[in-house]
Amino acid sequence: MKYTTPVLRAFPSMLIFMAALCAESVAQTPTAKPQPASREFLSVTMVSVKPEMMVDFQNFMKNTTNPALRKGGIKSREVWQNTTAAGDAFEYVMVTPIGKLAEFDGPSALEKGLGAQGLPAWQTKAGSLVNSVRRLIIRTRPDLSFEANRTGPPKLAVVTFVHVAPNRNTEFENYLKNDYAPAMKQAGVTYLVSQTIFGGDANEYITLTLRDSFTDLDKGPVLVQALGEEGAQKLLQKLPAGVVVHVDRSLSRFIPELSIMPATP
Repeated sequence: MKYTTPVLRAFPSMLIFMAALCAESVAQTPTAKPQPASREFLSVTMVSVKPEMMVDFQNFMKNTTNPALRKGGIKSREVWQNTTAAGDAFEYVMVTPIGKLAEFDGPSALEKGLGAQGLPAWQTKAGSLVNSVRRLIIRTRPDLSFEANRTGPPKLAVVTFVHVAPNRNTEFENYLKNDYAPAMKQAGVTYLVSQTIFGGDANEYITLTLRDSFTDLDKGPVLVQALGEEGAQKLLQKLPAGVVVHVDRSLSRFIPELSIMPATP
């Protein structure tokens, strides 16, 4: 069985996979193929916490923020934290699915949960715990991704921000779709791609490569494991020169105790 969290939920589900298997098992009557997962908007909030306030921040999240969000209607929200090995160790990333952008026309889930009178107090407290907050609206790209089956929540993710040269998005996406994602599928490693829509660089893509542990990382790059050193080099050389102008990479852990986990069916 595949474990699906809000980020993963935007990609093909086990139901689609099982439907495909069933279709091949039945008599040879032509059957419609399952449709690929649709793109989904996600709200991403990146919070840099004051180092001396880490414990207070975690308690504030558990005891105040999450109960208010649940009361306001939020069913699921992932919380990730950069590891001390790579990236800002005091940064948390919260990822929440968005049904429609029209949701932003009304009061937020937090305001619904706290009430108009309670929101200012929450903002004051939250402001005392953090150095900065950055928000993005991103759109998932299941057409450029591959999701492997999982039996539990994600543990570790290699998070890569890829900045593509203006007017070269099509070249980059074709490379991911036709070359890179198939290699990740061959390796059996989940590789998720999203695209920044609002709040950041319009030519920015965010990718997550899910790994189980740092020991897993010691085995070497996924592409080398799947294709060998020479094969990996040939694959990377297929990316047209000048398409990618900048890459940022960090390591993040999924924090279930701070997340709002979706109800188990």
